[in-house]
Amino acid sequence: MDKEEKKKCYEEVLGSIKNMIEGEDDLLAVLSTISCELYHAFEHWNWVGFYRRTDARTLKVGPYQGGHGCLTIDIDRGVCGASVREKSIMMIRDVSTVDNHIVCDSKTKSEMVLPIVGRPGTVLAVFDVDSTELGAFDQMDKEYLSKLVDWIRPLYDRDASRFVDENQAGGGTNFSI
Repeated sequence: MDKEEKKKCYEEVLGSIKNMIEGEDDLLAVLSTISCELYHAFEHWNWVGFYRRTDARTLKVGPYQGGHGCLTIDIDRGVCGASVREKSIMMIRDVSTVDNHIVCDSKTKSEMVLPIVGRPGTVLAVFDVDSTELGAFDQMDKEYLSKLVDWIRPLYDRDASRFVDENQAGGGTNFSI
């Protein structure tokens, strides 16, 4: 897929997603829709989904599309864990070069993980996208996928099933799901 095709695909799928989730306040419905639509939009993506923060050390698989994902990830492990620890987007050109990469699907060659940071700075979840192609992710992916994260961040902050982390700054006002 060349740059123009990729841009067109993003604009179409993000437009569709925005129309589908507009006015929807159910977090699981929104995350499921995003995972499904993106998974089917990009043929070289073999996993699209979310890992939600359930406590200070643990990510649990959330809505996703693709092969079976890891059920639980300790934040000290893998690219998803690094995204939580560093509160930053991880764009991995070749997952085989990452010492603590967690292999859920041997076909995965590259990965991008975006943290979903809520108020006041707690990582609530990560948005994880895997590809069967080396170097599949670039600045364009970062730009468009960051827009999606911005759309859903307020839903995490309001979600009724959130985990209250009493040990974070803010006296228990940081929420994680």
